[in-house]
Amino acid sequence: MRRLYFTIIVTVLGALFATGWGLDLLVDHNSEQEAQYTSEVVVYQKLINGLSEQLNPLEDSQLEEAVIRLAQHFSSQLSLESADNVALPSSLALQLSQDGGLLIASDQGAYLLKAITNHPHKLLQLSLPSAEDDNHQFDLLLTLSLYLGVCLIIVLWSLPLTRRLFLLTSASKKFGQGELSVRIPDSRFSYIQQLEHSFNDMADQIEKLMADNKILARSLSHDIRTPLACLRFGVEAALDCSNSEKKDQYISRMESEITRMEEMTAAFLEYAGMERQVGSLKLKSLDLNEWLQVAIEDVVNLSLQQQVTVELNGTQTPTFAQIDPQWFYRALQNLLANAIDYADSTVSVTLQCDKQQLNILVEDDGPGIANSDLERVFDPFVRLDAERSREMGHFGLGLAITVKIMDWHQGCVSARSSSQLGGACLCLTLPLR
Repeated sequence: MRRLYFTIIVTVLGALFATGWGLDLLVDHNSEQEAQYTSEVVVYQKLINGLSEQLNPLEDSQLEEAVIRLAQHFSSQLSLESADNVALPSSLALQLSQDGGLLIASDQGAYLLKAITNHPHKLLQLSLPSAEDDNHQFDLLLTLSLYLGVCLIIVLWSLPLTRRLFLLTSASKKFGQGELSVRIPDSRFSYIQQLEHSFNDMADQIEKLMADNKILARSLSHDIRTPLACLRFGVEAALDCSNSEKKDQYISRMESEITRMEEMTAAFLEYAGMERQVGSLKLKSLDLNEWLQVAIEDVVNLSLQQQVTVELNGTQTPTFAQIDPQWFYRALQNLLANAIDYADSTVSVTLQCDKQQLNILVEDDGPGIANSDLERVFDPFVRLDAERSREMGHFGLGLAITVKIMDWHQGCVSARSSSQLGGACLCLTLPLR
């Protein structure tokens, strides 16, 4: 929004400057015309002085005829006025006897009045030609030019803004109609880039949520069929069976399937509700060497059950990072649990750090992950070894949850083959802030 405010201020100031500069040129041109008109007035003042001197020696009876003759000779509007018909204040009346006389402007035009020394009861009136430009009309023209100039420049400035707003409105309408892939293209000339980026981020989030919901519904409907079929078979078998021991076995199996359904539903609901946890992220600055040591100690029992050794390779100096201890612990535990489950004998945890980011590598010496599955393994409900995952009680959500947690930390998780142990290598990457 700061860019929008800045461009508005610059545009208005630029419009005022540009129109002011143009009007200055127009005023300068008008000033030249006014100067020319002023010089013409001086000529007429000298003329009326000369005419007054010519009329001085004449008798009263000769004045009318002489004025007519002089008017014809100089092709001017010259006439006599009675001094009694002209009411002037004393300060202006004195100018009648001075050189150039008195210049008077009225609605009918401008004219000069000059007293005739030997005939004080008479005044000589010389009408002046009208100015080429009317000052009132010129002032109105300047005002209109200023307003129109500013409006024109603001309209030109607003064209990119209205275009981007139209794109935003159109994209919102399409998005509301179900076109979840619609986005607003970037433009460096946009005044509302922050708003457009917010819309695109919102659209990405909604599209991702809708995709997750579709996957969730499809996977839940698929995975729940097996325990439901087992329950139906167990109920029918228990009803038909007269042997109490076998009936107890059927009931025990049904109880196991119900427990599995409860665990499956809880896992699915937890994954579906994770987006609501983004706002509760509480970042703390922790030394990852100490933190990793504690996390590895928490999986000692699991590693002993699987007869797997977990090794930690930390950094020489304390390495601090901004993480949410609870959620980041969950992400690491998912990687450690998978590595221990699939390792033959060894799991290695390595902490690497440079100036821009840090990496936590979790490697194992198990069968590894095929190259074609290195990206697919992070998709929700994906189980590369479905039978083994079912035996272990996995639902294909551990790595998908890790992806979400790393997104919250503005980091990422990736998979590759381990060059050290030969199995899988999963890497948590965090930017250093």
